[in-house]
This record gives sequence, C-alpha cells and structure tokens, in this order.
Amino acid sequence: MNPSHSEILHILPGGGFSSEVKALAKSLGYNRFEFYDDGIAYLKNLSELPKEGMAIIAAGSSQLRLKIKSKLPPGLLYPTLIHNSVLLMEPSTTQIGKGTLIAAGSICTTDIQIGDFVIINLHCSIGHGCKIDDFTSLMPGVRLSGDTHIQKGAYLGSNSVVLPNLTIGENAIVGAGAVVTKDVPANATVIGVPARQVKPANRN
Repeated sequence: MNPSHSEILHILPGGGFSSEVKALAKSLGYNRFEFYDDGIAYLKNLSELPKEGMAIIAAGSSQLRLKIKSKLPPGLLYPTLIHNSVLLMEPSTTQIGKGTLIAAGSICTTDIQIGDFVIINLHCSIGHGCKIDDFTSLMPGVRLSGDTHIQKGAYLGSNSVVLPNLTIGENAIVGAGAVVTKDVPANATVIGVPARQVKPANRN
C-alpha cells in the first residue's frame, strides 16, 4: 500500500517499540501520526481511535497484538511496512500479509509466506520455503533456515536460530540465543544451545 502524506497513521500501543515503528513509517513517507495507549496518561485512549483510517499495532508481544486487534473497529486499514533496506530476493514468490512490519537489514529469500500482523525485527534472515503465520514475532537477528514453519502467536527471541524443516508450535517461545534442533510444541518455552523445553508458555 502506498502511503498518503496527508493521512494520519494511528499507532498503538504507545510503548517504546512504537518509536521504532514511527521511524520505519517515516522512512516510507508517512509524516502524520497519532499514538494511543490506555496505560500512558499523555496519550489518547484506545476508545478515541477512529472507526476508519490507517493503523499499526506496534506491540512486540505476539499475544498483545492479538489481544489489541480483537478490540479494534472493523473499518480500519492496516498497511504493511517494509524498510527500504530489506532484501526480498524473489518478490514474486514472497507473500506478506497486512499489518506486518519488516525492519531494516532483514533478508527474505524465496517461496516465503508471511502472515498478517507479523513483526520481523532488525537483521533477520528467512530461508527458502518458510511459512510464518499470523501474529508471530521475530526479534532482532533471528535466523530461520529453509522450510521452517512458525505457527500463530509464536515468539522468537533475539539471535535465535531454527534449523531446517522444523516447526515452532502455536504460542511457543524461543529464548534469545537459542538454537532449535527439533520441533517445539505449542505453548512451550525453549532456551539454550541446543534448545530445551523449560516450561509451558503461560499466556493467560
């Protein structure tokens, strides 16, 4: 979607990550912003968000993005923000959903499916044939080897690595720096090298 310089981009919530999202949007030509957060006194409440317009959910947490999205009016539009430095090696075979953010320095190779409301943070690499489902989060420096599947709501910490042909289950957490050598069950948390399960992911 090509931004209109006259259109306001509504950013929520208003935590620290929202400033990075604003910087990304500015680099793509957006120049009018409003911020919303029920927990920050000087920002507008979510109830003040218009029923139509363009919005970005700027929450690093997969589950928080999903929770916020469920409360938003149906008339909003969600642009996809991809930094100009991102390398899409074969754009014709790469699908990227609405409301997804891909930050500077990331690389996507070929035959990749990226869902809605995904965050791919700074300097991530996505190998061939990867599938990244809705509301997943890849923190800076994540490395996905070929043909991996990151299921809905999963969260991969900074500099974690997933070896080829593996699945990270729905709502799973991969700790920072972990090297995943086998499938990760849904709602599990794994850490270390090689990654080992430490506890279920409590998302409630």
